[in-house]
Amino acid sequence: MLGQLFTPLSTAAVPLIYGLSHRALLRLGATSHERRLAEIRTHYYFMPARGEGNLPVLLLHGIADRAQTWSFVMRQLTAIGPVYALDLAGFGLSGFPPGQRYATIEQQTTLVQAMIREVIGQPTLIVGNSMGGWIAVRVALATPELVAGIVLLAPGGAILRGRESWEPFLHTIELPDRRTVRKVLRQMYGRPPLPLYLASEGLRSMFRRDPVRQFVAALDENALLRPEDLRLLRVPVAMIWGEDDYFIPRESRDFFCANLPQARVAFLPRCGHMPQQQRPREVAAFIREFARELAATSTPKRTDG
Repeated sequence: MLGQLFTPLSTAAVPLIYGLSHRALLRLGATSHERRLAEIRTHYYFMPARGEGNLPVLLLHGIADRAQTWSFVMRQLTAIGPVYALDLAGFGLSGFPPGQRYATIEQQTTLVQAMIREVIGQPTLIVGNSMGGWIAVRVALATPELVAGIVLLAPGGAILRGRESWEPFLHTIELPDRRTVRKVLRQMYGRPPLPLYLASEGLRSMFRRDPVRQFVAALDENALLRPEDLRLLRVPVAMIWGEDDYFIPRESRDFFCANLPQARVAFLPRCGHMPQQQRPREVAAFIREFARELAATSTPKRTDG
């Protein structure tokens, strides 16, 4: 009987958590917006700047996640400037590219570029977790004029030894059973809080949706980041790594640190793959300090709209 009740309750827990975080963001002063960008119905949250900060901040979540992942840090970042948290294509309340049930890294990059050009309107500090960090690098490489700097939280997308390096990760996120779900939670959070275990079936359903499964099936090795890509970056870079992050290949941290030797880096003990949820105060303080360094060396200019 308990087993029969667990699955529907666990599945319902994730929408409940997201609903609560949505209302929490609105109570904190965020507003919810929809706009068509790059032919995609796009949703994002916005919080106005507090004080005199005028550097926009754009927050990008990881795979199978959504904009509410930033609910613990979003208000703390308004001291920097106006803050935007984007639902990437196919996730949260954002739609898909026409005729598809997933979006490629190239399409996500185009979406973020459109967000900066058409909504934000000036060079932006991009903060990306996991896949969001991968996209932030791609945006900075393709259109550095849109980017004031990037902060990468446990970024994904490193080429390493090619697709074979990522096969264990790709197999794991198929989440074939509850045991694997519990393993992924430990990889992501180290010691996950009890509510996440209770929401394990909801997490499983998120990773088994088309935007994740079709993205993984169609993953093009050419979209992965190579050492020369990182060395070509011409914008300031900072990184945050959780020391207990076993979700993506462990070599990823060495890859990014070795090829971005000038980056400002923070290593957070007792933290996994989601620093913005596990250590929000430290993450927000680190980003604010990085933004102060950017402000001391440059003055934001409007982009061409």
